[in-house]
Amino acid sequence: MDTERLIELIRRAPVLEALADKGTMDRRELEQHLSVSKSTVHRFTHSLRESDLIERSGGEFVLTALGEVAAAEATAFGTTIETAWELAPILEGAKAHGVDFDVTVFTGATVTTAAPGNPYRPVNRFMSLVSETDTLRGLDPTTINPLHLDDIQNRIVDGMETDAVFPTAVVKELLTSNPERAKKAFESGNLTLRVHDDLPFGLTICDDRVGVGIYSTETGLLRTYADTDAPAARKWAEGVYADYHEEATELVEHAGLSQLPPLQALEDGS
Repeated sequence: MDTERLIELIRRAPVLEALADKGTMDRRELEQHLSVSKSTVHRFTHSLRESDLIERSGGEFVLTALGEVAAAEATAFGTTIETAWELAPILEGAKAHGVDFDVTVFTGATVTTAAPGNPYRPVNRFMSLVSETDTLRGLDPTTINPLHLDDIQNRIVDGMETDAVFPTAVVKELLTSNPERAKKAFESGNLTLRVHDDLPFGLTICDDRVGVGIYSTETGLLRTYADTDAPAARKWAEGVYADYHEEATELVEHAGLSQLPPLQALEDGS
């Protein structure tokens, strides 16, 4: 592998991408498009002509056949790396749990991250999806933000069919700290809870979009949440959800929860 040639290709990628987009461009157009000097454009184009990636015809530069391939691959590489950087925390969570995660299926996803002045941006994005879906399935390794418990309960009672997988400790907290909310949600017939104590990340499958998120170990809040309507991402999410759903235990069968008074009250309908 010619490493130097690859490095040179990445450095000159903006020229290739510009020509792929415009078709042909002269020197002045390249200067304006790239916001660089005449000498810089000369250096770039000279290098790319030496590599047979562009050619000059009638005073304008155009991609060669090789250049068209290089431009497409350079653009794809840049897009994939940018996506990977944005989703780095999710990639780490997936790797730690042995979950295959193809970052390319989330290319173009809406990625929402927590900010110092607005730590609730990711969870607010998640709630915006909840407000628009009639079904919700997912994995959630931490407790629901108290600020949104009423909203989620209301959506369930109003008809949102929900099948969620939580760790044992989170389910216990939900049942003991919010027994009335839990009872009302279960009585609606729209809520099924399952238990799994080794979840890799947050995963949501809505009617039209799927999302994946990682939580902050310091605040317990979502710190990065990515959602998309890409078919390939939905296929991946459905597969991950099915694997953990199959391994999970339905709430009424889970020995660690069966003796909780709030759960007995729910089962007895009292």
